[in-house]
Amino acid sequence: MYLSDSLARTRSFSKTILVMAFAVGCVLPSQAQSLNENWEEDLNNSMSQFMNCANTSPDKSQCSSFISESVTKVYKVNAFYSDKLKRHLQIYEISKSMIDGGQWALLGHAYEQKALNEAQQCANASKAVIAVYTTASGGKHIALILPGKLDYSGSWGFNVPNSASFFFDDPAKSYVGKGLSYAFSKNMIKDVALYCRKY
Repeated sequence: MYLSDSLARTRSFSKTILVMAFAVGCVLPSQAQSLNENWEEDLNNSMSQFMNCANTSPDKSQCSSFISESVTKVYKVNAFYSDKLKRHLQIYEISKSMIDGGQWALLGHAYEQKALNEAQQCANASKAVIAVYTTASGGKHIALILPGKLDYSGSWGFNVPNSASFFFDDPAKSYVGKGLSYAFSKNMIKDVALYCRKY
């Protein structure tokens, strides 16, 4: 009887250890869902640095890593940081496979009000959200969805989420804290996909 009780306790303990090990294994590799409390100040500082880079650098493509950095600064997740290069990726280095590779959930497109609503909800739940414009020729622009509220866009005809965008080709268009319609014209929205980071 004692041997039977001892075996039962050992099995129960072993199951507990396995469950704990599995839980730890699942939690450790992913980054915790979190929002930088000072994201507005940090993001505005990044915008100032970006504008300085864009206005002084002879090669403006060097300034295109600010969108990657902004994902980290706001949501504290190194989604587009290269351990190999020891830096954030420039926009042309962010491949479609990185976004479609399982770490991001496709919410829908910018012409779908449901997807726009979900993008703002995810951002308000401290989940990183990006809007990605891709052309047939491979051109790309990425805007960051920020915590905030939906605002009606007369140009789009939709309620759009709060956002930030770094335009290294046209720095004067860059902004923090405006509707997503400031990042993309209406004729672009059919090619703008919204993604929320998985946690």
